[in-house]
Amino acid sequence: MKTILIVEDDLILCEGLCRALTSEQWHTVGANTLEEARTKMRNLPPDCMILDCNLPDGSGFDFCREILRLRFLPVLFLTVRDSEADEVAGLQAGACDYMKKPFSLMVLRERVGKMLRFAETEAGDGGLRYEADHYRFRFDTLEFSAYGQTVFLSASEARLLSVLVKNAGRVVNRSALIDALWDCGEDGVSENTLSVTVKRLRDKLGGGAIRTVYGLGYVWKGDEA
Repeated sequence: MKTILIVEDDLILCEGLCRALTSEQWHTVGANTLEEARTKMRNLPPDCMILDCNLPDGSGFDFCREILRLRFLPVLFLTVRDSEADEVAGLQAGACDYMKKPFSLMVLRERVGKMLRFAETEAGDGGLRYEADHYRFRFDTLEFSAYGQTVFLSASEARLLSVLVKNAGRVVNRSALIDALWDCGEDGVSENTLSVTVKRLRDKLGGGAIRTVYGLGYVWKGDEA
């Protein structure tokens, strides 16, 4: 049984989403404020979260960053904020997906299902590990460190890193990395989404471990960089 935390200040919508997404496989928990969400996360850690951008007591973007500094959690933003800048801000905060209201409940179910399947099977990536002078990655337990510091990665960042590490020293073209993002639960993946995710990875890992090969894609150089 997977637990889905729904953080939405519209009480009617929150209750409706909880009813609609509850099934034999999924248990839903609703929260109408960020403080309530924090309390419910302590009592019952969720397997994924549906999050609004605008909450009465703060920003969903800031909350997403706060949570992902502490643990791995697939996050889907569900919001009326429909500008491209807002969508990029959601991805930069570490979200796995971003949906705009009004929305299709059928599509929402599918996207949540993809996030949960990724978190269960893809993120582990067959026990893949990577250890070098400055980097320690364990994809089975989603534990990452760079230059002696713990790094918390989103689902999409972990998936991209696993593809790059498995092909260390070889150029991975952009289309293959976009496919990896799609597998991790991101629908409508664009070139911009890939660029944003790679930039987030670089910022978190430091150094020059991920090299751009212009016109082709990216290559993991690790400590050779």
